[in-house]
Amino acid sequence: MSVGLWVVLVGVLLGGGGQAPAQAQSSESGTVQGRVVDGETEEPLGGATVALWREAEGDSTLVAGTTTGADGRFAVEAEAGAYTLRLSYVGYTDRRIEGVTPAPDGNTLGTLVLAPETEQVGEVEVTADRPAARLETDRTVYNTRARAISAGGSAETVLSNLPSIRVDTDGSISYRGNESVSIYINGDPASLSGESLLSYLRSLPADAIQQIEIIPNPSAKYEPEGTAGIINVVLRRDVNAGWGGGFTLNGQANANARYGGSGSGNLSYQAGGWRFVGTYSHDREGEEDTDTRFVRRFNGGADDTEITQDGFEEETERSHSVNTQLDYSPTDNTTVGLETTLSVRRDEASGRNDTYFTGAVDSTNARFVNEDSGDETLDGRLSFDHDFADDHALETELSYDRDFETEDGQYSNYAIGNVDGTPRSTEAETVNEDEQDGALEVDYTRPLGSLSLDTGYKGTYRRLESDQTYVERGTSDRRDFTFDEQIHAVYGILSRELGNFSVETGLRAEAVQTDINPVGDPAVESSYTSLYPSAFLTYEPTERQQLRLSYSKRVDRPNLWDINPIEDNENPAFIERGNPTLDPEYIHSFELTGTQRWDVASVTVTPYVRRTVNEIEEIETEEVIDGQTVTVRRARNFSSSTSYGTELITTVNVGERLEGTLGGNFYRSVTDGSNLTTDLSNDALTFSGRLNVRAELRDGLNLEFSQYYRPAQDIPGGRMDRITSTETALQQQLFSGNGSLTLRVEDVFNATDFNVQRRTEDFYQETTSQWGAREVSLSFQYTFGGGEQEDRGGRRRDYD
Repeated sequence: MSVGLWVVLVGVLLGGGGQAPAQAQSSESGTVQGRVVDGETEEPLGGATVALWREAEGDSTLVAGTTTGADGRFAVEAEAGAYTLRLSYVGYTDRRIEGVTPAPDGNTLGTLVLAPETEQVGEVEVTADRPAARLETDRTVYNTRARAISAGGSAETVLSNLPSIRVDTDGSISYRGNESVSIYINGDPASLSGESLLSYLRSLPADAIQQIEIIPNPSAKYEPEGTAGIINVVLRRDVNAGWGGGFTLNGQANANARYGGSGSGNLSYQAGGWRFVGTYSHDREGEEDTDTRFVRRFNGGADDTEITQDGFEEETERSHSVNTQLDYSPTDNTTVGLETTLSVRRDEASGRNDTYFTGAVDSTNARFVNEDSGDETLDGRLSFDHDFADDHALETELSYDRDFETEDGQYSNYAIGNVDGTPRSTEAETVNEDEQDGALEVDYTRPLGSLSLDTGYKGTYRRLESDQTYVERGTSDRRDFTFDEQIHAVYGILSRELGNFSVETGLRAEAVQTDINPVGDPAVESSYTSLYPSAFLTYEPTERQQLRLSYSKRVDRPNLWDINPIEDNENPAFIERGNPTLDPEYIHSFELTGTQRWDVASVTVTPYVRRTVNEIEEIETEEVIDGQTVTVRRARNFSSSTSYGTELITTVNVGERLEGTLGGNFYRSVTDGSNLTTDLSNDALTFSGRLNVRAELRDGLNLEFSQYYRPAQDIPGGRMDRITSTETALQQQLFSGNGSLTLRVEDVFNATDFNVQRRTEDFYQETTSQWGAREVSLSFQYTFGGGEQEDRGGRRRDYD
C-alpha cells in the first residue's frame, strides 16, 4: 500500500497531476519567485498568501495564487503581462507590489518583508501577537514566546504544555502516547537522551526558545529515527543591531518543603555581518520521591510468596549550560556559523527501601542507598551556507559531540529493626559511560523547471564505551560494553506547486552497520540497508482552509540503555537489564490533516493510522539470581502493533483578551505479542486531552491555566491508572514590557502519582510512585538593549 501510494504521487508530480491551469500550459507563460520573511526577526513566513492580480480601472481580477512553503519561498505561474503582487499573512500588514511581470526563466523578486501589524496609541506601540499555532506543509508550529505559564521555566515546561505532548520525570517524552519521538534542537538531533536530555531541557530557559515545531510525518530529508515523528526546539536567533540581552531569576518550593531555583542570562550582538547569541543558565532542583511495590508470586501451585517494598528518595540536581551561536556573513548570500553547547550536571541522591518478604527465611531488609552521578556534554556544529539564487542553495554542517557520564553508588543492608547497628552487607558500584558522535551533512536545493529538487547526504558515526565495577562482600566484578554504529544516508525530494495543490515525494536510503561487544558475552554484529519513502499532498483552496495527506516510513533503533546488558543494582529485587539482541522497529505512518480557520477560532482534525513491525516494549519476568527470585525488566521485540486514532486541536479567541486551546487525542492500539513465551497481546482504547486558557485581566496582567488528563488504560501485561496535571500562572508586565514578574503553580492538586498493575502466569504486581509534589515558583525576567534589526547579515541556516 505504501509503495503504491508513493508511485502514484511520483506520477502526479512528474506528470503534472492531470490537467494543469491553462496559463501553466501557455508557451508565453512565466514565473514569479521570491521569499517572504518577518520584518522584525527575518524568520521565514510559511503559509503566507501570494496572489497575482490583473488591475484595471474599476475592476480587479485574480489570475493566480499560492502560499509560501515552510522556508517562506513561493513560485507563481501566469501568462506574460504586468500584474500586481499581493502578499498577506495573519497578524501582518498586507503588501502590494505593482508592475510585476512573469518571466520564462523566472522573475526573482528576492526577499520580501512583511511587517507585523501595529497600532499607534499616543506614545505606546502595540504589536499584534503572532498566532499561538499555525499549520505548515509538514508540521505544526507553536509560538511559545510571551507565555506566562512557561515564563521563568525551562524547555521542559514549554513542552509539557503543548497538545498531545507528555514529559515524564524518568526522561521519557511522548507524542500522542508514543515515546519513540525524536527531539531536535535547531533542526539537528539532540546529542543527549533519557535523563541526560531531560536535565538539559530543564537547564534551557524558556525565554531562549523561539518556537516549537511538531513534525508527525517527517520527509525523507530527516533522519528516520523516531516512529512518533520529530519535536524541534527552535532557539531564539532574532538579534537587533548592536548589543542586547536579558536575564531571568526564578525561585521555587514544593509541598515537601524542597527548594530550588534557576537563573539564566543571554547576550547578543549584531553588526557588520556578524551575529552572536550567548546563553548561560544554572538550575538547582530539590525533589522527594516515594514509591511502593507489591508482588505476589504464584510458585507453580505451591504456596504463594509476597514482597512488599516501600521506597523513599531525596534528590538534589544541579546543572549548568552554556550555548553560543556565532554567524559571519561576508556577503548577503554566504554565512559561516559555529554553534557550541556545554552542559554539566551533578546529582546527589539518598534513600531507603524497606522490603518485607513472606515465605522466606530472610523476612525483612532495609536498604540504604547513596548515589552521586555526573554528566558532562560538549556539542559543536560548524556550518557553511550559500545561496546561489532563490530556491538554489547549499548547506553543509560538520558536528561532533561527546557525553561522559559517571555514577557511584553505595548500598548498605540492615535488619529493619537494627538500622543503627552493623549492616548485614555492603555493596559499591561505579559506572562510567563515554559516548562520542560525529556527523557530516550536505544539503542541496535547486529548481528543475517547474519542480524543486532537494537532495543530500549524511554520514554519522557513534561509539559508546561503558564499564561497571561492582563490589560485594569484598569481591569485585567488572563488566565492559562497547557499541559502534555507522550510518551512511542519501536522499532526494521532488516537489511541485499545481495551483492550489502542492505535491512532494521523496526517498531516503540508509546503510547501517552496528557492532555490539559485551565483554564476556557473544558479540552481536549487523549490517543492513533500508529505504524510507515519504509523500505529501496539500490542498489549500483559501488562506483559511488546508487539507494535507501524508505518508512516511520511520524506524526506532534500540536506545543504548535498551541494549546495554550491564545491570542496575540500585534495587536488587527489581533489576533493569539491556537486551543486545533487540532489532529495530519500523513504522508506516499515514495522516490526513484538515484545518479550518475563522476570525475568532480554528479547528484542526487529524485522523491517522500507524503500522509497526518489531515493536519494542519493556516487559517484566521472574528470574532466580544467586538463589533469590527477582523481577527483571527488559526490552523485547513484539511481533507488530497497529494504532489508529484522531487528534483534534481547537483554538478560540474571544475579543482581544481571552484565548484558549483544546487538544485531544483519541486512539486505539492493538499489539501482537504472540511471538513471546508468554503472550502479551493487548488491545487498548483511550484518549488524552489538554486545555490551555490565557486571559488578559487588564493591560499587562495575564492569567494562564493548563490542564492535562489521560484516563486509565490497558498496557501489555497489565493496566496503567489515570494521569492528571494542573498548572496555573499569573504574570505582570513591568518596565514598559521589558520586564515581567510571574507566579506559577505546578501540580495544583498535588496529583503526580503514577500507578501500574501487571499480571502474568507467574506473578501479580502493583506499583505506585510519586515524583515531586505541588510546586510554587516566582520568577523575574528583564531584557535590555538592541536597536533596529540590520537588513544585512546574509543567509541564516534554516532550522525547519
